[in-house]
Amino acid sequence: MPFQPDYEVPEGRQAYAFPGKPREGWENIAVLALHGFMGSPASSRPLAEFLCEHGITVDCPLLPGHGHLPYMIHSHNHQQWLAEVEEAYNRLRQQCDQIFIVGHSMGAVLGAHLANKFPDACGLVLLAPLYEIPDRRLKVAAIGRYFTDFVYPLKYKMIDREIFLGRVLDYDPTVDIDDPALQDWLMEASRVPVDGLDEMSKMAAIGRRLWPRVHQPVLIFQGGQDPAVSPGNTEKLFQSLATADKEMKFFPQVGHELMRPVEPIHIKVWNKTLEFIEDHAEIGEKVPTALNAPSLLVQKDEE
Repeated sequence: MPFQPDYEVPEGRQAYAFPGKPREGWENIAVLALHGFMGSPASSRPLAEFLCEHGITVDCPLLPGHGHLPYMIHSHNHQQWLAEVEEAYNRLRQQCDQIFIVGHSMGAVLGAHLANKFPDACGLVLLAPLYEIPDRRLKVAAIGRYFTDFVYPLKYKMIDREIFLGRVLDYDPTVDIDDPALQDWLMEASRVPVDGLDEMSKMAAIGRRLWPRVHQPVLIFQGGQDPAVSPGNTEKLFQSLATADKEMKFFPQVGHELMRPVEPIHIKVWNKTLEFIEDHAEIGEKVPTALNAPSLLVQKDEE
């Protein structure tokens, strides 16, 4: 049974299961989308809607402890996250024969776990995949979790405050993060559980063991301005993959949220994802490029 949160999750951040638009030859093709640490299904929902328009069924589970503000991750662990995506994969496999995995950040490691556990997975699309934790100070979380419950990234400069503020805005887009009267509330709302950081670190370590065992086709997207995942680490990940069928697309001027409409290059990411699925799935017909969109004409310096 899918995870049922006992806390409030806004509608847009809840798990979703979208059937693909009827299209001959695409009935058995699906994508399992996996969000990252502190994220939610909201990050992949626009891409999912796009893929559904092209006949692809898309399912995205909600990881335990996620969908709310970051502090709700407290007392949840990576074993729960692994179990949740395994169940989601098995549930989707009952509907569709060909499953591709799209993983963002820590969701990419969850995808590597599934690719190893389920060799019938058709391929992986990885966006800003987690390889190592972004701030070495977070490595003390393995010990620190036994002494304190939370860290306050807005009080002590950690990684990039915009990441944590972004998670608050994802939860409630109406919040004015510049309002002086809200600064104390923001500090509390953006606090991150130390045990959650340790669980993320464990996921990164699991990924480093799994990447050399991935034999399915892989497509990677990475931004050059990503404050959470360094391009150098993504290159290490890319080189470690066992598969010979692999490709990495690098966007120097882009940050962590490559597939969301806030990034001008999102259409390129969507189109390339569709093309990857088209090239590696057994289908009856080719799908036209997304929307035949003029937005595909992106400046060269964004690639």
